[in-house]
Amino acid sequence: MTGRTHVAAGVAVALLAAGPAAGLPALALAAGGGAVGATIPDLDVRDPAHPHRDCLARVASAALLVAGLAADAASGGTLLRAASSAGAAPLALGALGLAGLLCATRLSSHRAFSHSLLALAGYAAATHLLAAPLALPVALGFASHLALDALNHRAVRLLWPLRGGVALGLCRTGGVVDSCVLVAALAAAGGALWRALA
Repeated sequence: MTGRTHVAAGVAVALLAAGPAAGLPALALAAGGGAVGATIPDLDVRDPAHPHRDCLARVASAALLVAGLAADAASGGTLLRAASSAGAAPLALGALGLAGLLCATRLSSHRAFSHSLLALAGYAAATHLLAAPLALPVALGFASHLALDALNHRAVRLLWPLRGGVALGLCRTGGVVDSCVLVAALAAAGGALWRALA
């Protein structure tokens, strides 16, 4: 799947999980977390033929996260309250864990560690220690990425470090199915926001 499809799917899954009763600030935070979670697995991509394509998905995810953080801060600072009540030790451990995971992701070969259930659990745990309200949206965005990539022809090593992986072979990156998933994800995200505003 393309980066834009992963971002849209991560946002949609996170918004649907948060639900319309969460309120707009929480939905903005969920959208940012879902987008970032959906982008993280492809930090291992180093594609000199299309450097801007990967960069755009990362910039969009970062922008959504910043918007979510701003909405959270403007509405009372759920993240700040969670961080202050957690204490310094869990925050430091979460930050170190996240830094280590990001390094491991960047250095891994494509669809290996970065696309594993171990990485998903690690990112969820580190995010929970660092910013608990973001943990579920990040995990859901990450999981949506793994599920969508499993539809492709190239195997996703979900049980890394074990060899082999899952490749259902149902679609190609940038193909018709990719476009259909993008449209469906945008419609789902729009529907979730519509219900929240109604």
